[in-house]
Amino acid sequence: WNPTGRLDILDLNDRTFLVTFHNDQDFLHALTGGPWTILDHYLVVHQWSPSFRTADRPHKSVVAWIQLPELPVHFYHREVLFALGNLIGRKVKLDYHTENMERGKFARIAVELDMTKPLATRIRLDGFWQPVLYENLPEICFECGRIGHTEESCSKKVCNVANVSLTTTTPVLPIEGSSPSSESPSGYGPWMQVTRKSKKQNRKVAQIAASNKGRESGRGGSLRESQSKSKSTRKG
Repeated sequence: WNPTGRLDILDLNDRTFLVTFHNDQDFLHALTGGPWTILDHYLVVHQWSPSFRTADRPHKSVVAWIQLPELPVHFYHREVLFALGNLIGRKVKLDYHTENMERGKFARIAVELDMTKPLATRIRLDGFWQPVLYENLPEICFECGRIGHTEESCSKKVCNVANVSLTTTTPVLPIEGSSPSSESPSGYGPWMQVTRKSKKQNRKVAQIAASNKGRESGRGGSLRESQSKSKSTRKG
């Protein structure tokens, strides 16, 4: 996580740890910056609650960012976007650019995904199907649509995933004709996955680009100086 502030870690049992953050940004990064993996195993991160007990069966879920590409602009309202997030999982956070309508290419929402249920590949909105893309999920089974394993190691081998309806387990949206679905014309596939570069990687690219631009400017300046010197020599 590379925290900027102090954090305290308490070992509750062999698989559960309580982490206390002393910096709000570090906490938000750990909660919404995933999904996190350690040696190809998902690190399940939850916000602490007073009702938490280590004896309870752990809830298998991960927080991940989803993208809704080309979502019509009239859906860009906080309550509506959170309702869409709840159709796909449990809404956690809105992307800053999405909440402030600074990006129209796609809406970006952090949601908590249940690893025991198939992913929704699209949702029904006002008479059209809205695709759902998932950021940086390392393992998605294209056989059963669940995360945490691949098609080769799938033990369920669900045959008719397209016929599974999730409408009975999701909240009603204030949008007529809205319902979730795990079906799509092409079924599950790599098209569901989006690889998003980290901010650190983006900064490195920007620094390299700026450095190259400076070199080009320097070369241009040297060329102009050479041309000026050449003209002065000719005049003399």
